[in-house]
Amino acid sequence: MVRIYEVPFHPHAGRAWEVRLAGRVIERCDSRYDALRCAVSRASSDGGDARIDVEGADGVWRPFGTDIKRPVAIPMPARRTSVSVPH
Repeated sequence: MVRIYEVPFHPHAGRAWEVRLAGRVIERCDSRYDALRCAVSRASSDGGDARIDVEGADGVWRPFGTDIKRPVAIPMPARRTSVSVPH
């Protein structure tokens, strides 16, 4: 089972950033940076079955691995390609 840590873009009630696990608040932090650091630390200690979802300024949640350097591979829709066949 994958453990998903969530870090929102905005603070809760304008005061603290929440780190959530399975929708439950597990930590409140003074800054978004601290919330990200907390999520990375906890996810790293969980091992390979954890990821971090981070909300962007555009409201889109993006999944990251425990190294937070690159997004987790997510399936992309198949591209349609057309091939020209000479007549």
